[in-house]
Amino acid sequence: MKKIYKARLFLVAYLLLAPQICAAAVLPEVDAWYCDELRITALDTVSGNRGSWQERDYITDAGARIHAIWMEGAGEKGWLPAKDTISADDGLMGRGATYRTIVIAGNKALIEKHPITGFSVAVKIDNKGTLTVESKYALEEDVLPAAETLAEMME
Repeated sequence: MKKIYKARLFLVAYLLLAPQICAAAVLPEVDAWYCDELRITALDTVSGNRGSWQERDYITDAGARIHAIWMEGAGEKGWLPAKDTISADDGLMGRGATYRTIVIAGNKALIEKHPITGFSVAVKIDNKGTLTVESKYALEEDVLPAAETLAEMME
């Protein structure tokens, strides 16, 4: 009797959760790139699930090493790139970082260049989530096409 109850409970849980799991976007495997394993962390809190955090490392066909993060759900809802065009630095008290807004795959994005941590591109993809592509060593001309490729595949 207990086995039947557990099997039914598992089936009900699966049927309730399967659409959410299938509907979630996943950092893709890209042909001609080296794609490391996908790491997924559920954003579970006391008040409930707030989405997921995914990470994957890539080496592009041009040889650029990048780290990609996909965040979706209520955990990232509040972030939006600035509505106005930005081209700025972090001022006299900063560490030499520059920031500017750009468009990646038709979505507004923000790029940061830091002399120590390298490039970071954050793209808000519709209401689905936020893609961040980072590289400590790659050049901007390598990071931006990689962000464009991933953003197009995440749409």
